[in-house]
Amino acid sequence: MNRFLQWKNKLLFNPFFRSLSVLMAGTALSNLLIVLTTPLLTRMYTPEEFGVYSVFLSLLFTGTILVSLRYEMAIPLPEDDDDAFHLLVLSIGFAFLISGLLFVLFFFVPLAQYLNVPTLDAYMWMLSFSLLGIGLFQGFNSWALRQQQYMMISRAKMTMNSSQIAAQLGLGLFNLGLLGLLIGEIIGRVAGSLDYFRLINKTKTTTFKIKPKSLLKVLVGYKSYPIVSSWAALINSLGSQMPIFYLAAHFDAKTAGWFFLAQKILTIPEGLIGFSASQVYLSQAAITSRDTPEKFRQFFWDTVKKMFYMGLVIIGLVAIFAHLAIKLVFGEQWIPAAEFIQILAVLYFMKIIINPISANFYVFNALGKQFISELIRFILICLSLFLALEFFISPSASLVCISLMSALGYLIHGIFAWSTMNAPKQEEIIHD
Repeated sequence: MNRFLQWKNKLLFNPFFRSLSVLMAGTALSNLLIVLTTPLLTRMYTPEEFGVYSVFLSLLFTGTILVSLRYEMAIPLPEDDDDAFHLLVLSIGFAFLISGLLFVLFFFVPLAQYLNVPTLDAYMWMLSFSLLGIGLFQGFNSWALRQQQYMMISRAKMTMNSSQIAAQLGLGLFNLGLLGLLIGEIIGRVAGSLDYFRLINKTKTTTFKIKPKSLLKVLVGYKSYPIVSSWAALINSLGSQMPIFYLAAHFDAKTAGWFFLAQKILTIPEGLIGFSASQVYLSQAAITSRDTPEKFRQFFWDTVKKMFYMGLVIIGLVAIFAHLAIKLVFGEQWIPAAEFIQILAVLYFMKIIINPISANFYVFNALGKQFISELIRFILICLSLFLALEFFISPSASLVCISLMSALGYLIHGIFAWSTMNAPKQEEIIHD
């Protein structure tokens, strides 16, 4: 009993677990909404419509990497709040500029036709609005992380997801099809960003002024983020989204729709545990890294062990009950998604473990190592797609190959993240 009380008190007073529990609570509420409403959405929209929507989201998540040129990732790092504020301004400015340029570009480049989803061609311009919304959200999210405002982060995420779901459900009643999914997506991104802006204004304690000299200082001082980190992150995102493009182009939109549902279900525990842990790890690692190397190594391995055990239990349970749950909750037309869930389980288990510790690349300014590890992972995914195309004729067999090779890529990525701790830490990027 005493050991149990000691263990309980250790968790309650552990800063990582306290912060993680706040983010997990907000994420859990958002995911509960997704769990409760997805069965309704799968009856309002067809697998084909979800398949086209999944291609839209894959393009969105790929574009997300470039919309702020990764300057938002640097916001939690400077010791000086004024530098962090100007990084926020810079990331927001680039979000407006790049989404505006893409809005014009989408009218001239038939990207949807290249991906074998011509239905999406008429709606590609809407992608720029989603990109703007998510670019603003990322910038505000990094500022809130810097301030360790975990309750605010949970609140804004809840606003974004609930607005998106409410809009897609409401528009589904009017049988708008794909258009309803896309409009709902934009509404969610914009609502989340506006809520963040309101909450940050409400809680700010210091008034900052935008100074061109300071903007130039952080633009140049953190130039490694757009030059190196953005390409590494783009490779990461392309590697994650390529299976969707492959399934839509090589098979059909319905297969992509089943894959989308499988991803959506597995993303719930990955978002609940892995993403929340990533946010907390980045926030606390930036502080812990200033202490002794031994303390940071202990923090690193404690995080890996926690993620391993939590991921093993939750992803394992999802895989075991996938077939029964899909049939009962989503209907007969979605049953193939259950097999996809079981195939992808090993990949999402690895993602839960590795994603939090990937913050090491930013904490130790090891962006060159990040690029190399992402390139290796991308090559492995490309190799898996080549093998799938040449040797496997069914979507399931193709996904087995993709899942295992992708999981191996994440393991290598984790090894590179671990190696950053053994290199001499670089000096602060920007000096006064």
